[in-house]
Amino acid sequence: MKKSIYEKMTAKYQKPLLKTLEEFMAINSAYDEETVSEKDPFGIGVSTALNYVADLAKKDGFNVNVYDNKVVEILYGSGKKNLVIMAHADVVPAGTGWNQPPFKLVEKKGVLYGRGVSDDKGPLLATYYAMKALRDNGLLGGYQIRFLVGGNEERGSSCMEHYFQVLKKPQPTLGFSPDSDFPLIFAEKGIINFELSHKLNVPGLISIKGGLASNAVIERCEVKFELNNDFLNFIMKHFHRDEAEIHTEDDVTTVVFHGKAAHGAHPELGVNAGTRAILALAEYTKDPILVQLKKMFVNTDGSGFGCKGISKEMGHNTSNVGIVRFENGVISVTTNFRYVDTCDKKQLLEAIKENTKPFTLKIVGDCKLLYYPKDSLLISTLLKSYQEETGDYKTQPLAIGGGTYAKEADNVVAFGMQFPGWESNMHSPGEAVRKEDLFKGMSIYARAIVDLGKLLKDED
Repeated sequence: MKKSIYEKMTAKYQKPLLKTLEEFMAINSAYDEETVSEKDPFGIGVSTALNYVADLAKKDGFNVNVYDNKVVEILYGSGKKNLVIMAHADVVPAGTGWNQPPFKLVEKKGVLYGRGVSDDKGPLLATYYAMKALRDNGLLGGYQIRFLVGGNEERGSSCMEHYFQVLKKPQPTLGFSPDSDFPLIFAEKGIINFELSHKLNVPGLISIKGGLASNAVIERCEVKFELNNDFLNFIMKHFHRDEAEIHTEDDVTTVVFHGKAAHGAHPELGVNAGTRAILALAEYTKDPILVQLKKMFVNTDGSGFGCKGISKEMGHNTSNVGIVRFENGVISVTTNFRYVDTCDKKQLLEAIKENTKPFTLKIVGDCKLLYYPKDSLLISTLLKSYQEETGDYKTQPLAIGGGTYAKEADNVVAFGMQFPGWESNMHSPGEAVRKEDLFKGMSIYARAIVDLGKLLKDED
């Protein structure tokens, strides 16, 4: 396929992109509760990452605002009509199982590896340099472009809630978020995050600790138990060594349950070490609270708490146990539940409330369901931008289980940057992006900005 004018234009920004990405990814920008403060609402690492982006944009001559270390706003142009790009600087925790340091950019055979390389630091910078290339070549103007970089997308997007709802910033006229798949997303499942807790009295059980974020399948769950030969024999009888490993020290048995990490939107693609631990303890102890937890979460379709649902366009409901804790005599389970367009949110909440008794229920976050008709102007324009830049006229717009920034603003959809046929391992060890895809992403985003800009001008 002949190189487009946008490929030629963005080619000279490839080296700066890679150099910037290397520096950007070296910042561990996972939410850090230990360093959260009024100054650093999501932890020092996230603030550092946000200010790195702000300094980059200032150096490149853009107008920049940093709002409370929650959102960076990069501005160019003016006018009532605005094009908004929404990306995020925070990442999920690195977890274990990496073949290299997770916060170091590593290239192997044209593939770039590291936490955040595909979610969302690589796509963020591909879009940023696309915008910069257009600016440098005099192809921006006639409308305002706002590039928003948030610091809390992985934990509920309170950053964008702060920007749009608290600070009352203008809603987008049109926009996109480079934080999902190509060609683009026309529908996203609704999300309800909830925590269940209950007192638990199991003789010998000391603690349970598994998971770091509700939207990731737990890959490791640690259970501490007073030394008990019956419990040890049960574990050895029912679990292989790669599923559960046993350590004993000072009359304490530690059983480490292993799973397979995956994005919380697709729990069926992983193996949940947290639910594996609950299953083991429920089977061994027969405790009614643990048995109920097992019944609620042994399946990943929400049927365990009366919330099964199916849609022709959006698939089926999913349920992911993301955090399991037992401490101070209380067990708690945090769940990431996603629902399709055939379900009613109010009815789902009632079902969760009724079917999780006698647990204490706490709703810890929710995101609305998103749906744009495929023939809408925003969808059709972005799809054409992708098609003309790639030559791929076969792949159709997608409905996904993941929740993106598109839900946090008006007239915004998720647009790339994972290409069809490529698995980026978002939220898992070995997160990766092909270098050629990163460069192709730049040219797609450059064309998309121009194409959306034409719509804004046409509306005047």
